[in-house]
Amino acid sequence: MNKRLDDIDDDSASSGDVDEYGLEDDEGRGPGESRLPTAARRALTTLLVKRFITRSGNRSAWDALLVYENEIRERLADMYLLLVVDKEHEVAFKRQDPAEDAPKLLRRDKPLHRDASLLLIHLRKEHTYTDATDDPVVITRAQVAEFLRPFREDGDGDEARFDRRVDTAIRAVVDLKLLTQDPDADYLFTVSPAVVPLIGVDEVMRMERYFVQAATAVGVIDDSESDETDEDLA
Repeated sequence: MNKRLDDIDDDSASSGDVDEYGLEDDEGRGPGESRLPTAARRALTTLLVKRFITRSGNRSAWDALLVYENEIRERLADMYLLLVVDKEHEVAFKRQDPAEDAPKLLRRDKPLHRDASLLLIHLRKEHTYTDATDDPVVITRAQVAEFLRPFREDGDGDEARFDRRVDTAIRAVVDLKLLTQDPDADYLFTVSPAVVPLIGVDEVMRMERYFVQAATAVGVIDDSESDETDEDLA
């Protein structure tokens, strides 16, 4: 799979003992200093500054997270953040504590455009039928265009305009780090396995309703099929 996230330089410090994971011993630290080994602290920092980390893209941070998962989970909980670790898809990320009185630390992402939301549903479904150990899911620009074509809006008969919509949708999902363009073939995109745990059941249901509304509006499905889908999602 193509590399999607920047690696972290997680070499151990020159002083202090190093255990079998290459994690520095914390003996000798003074009052007020972190009791987490350097690699664990870097893993925590990576979780805070990135949308998510993967084993393939952040191997050092991922390994440290597995060794010190409980400690890192506690540190995040202190900041009203929840740690989600999906070992099957080898993805880890944070979520905002849903408690009503919890301070909201994570900024809200800007709402996605309709086409990008529809594309996310499509990518999530593509991964539904694959196992985490399967080869990476790859999609072409032509396949994205084919998927979005039935959702062309009134007055959107201009092919150049539609092409721009396709490119805009792809770019939005690339910015989310859920698609990676092949450097040797710009029409190929690798779908990140993070799309599965990141877009959970609630998000799928919300987006599925959006998909049904959009499909009904342009006549891809009729009202009776829309009602049946709503019942299935309830």
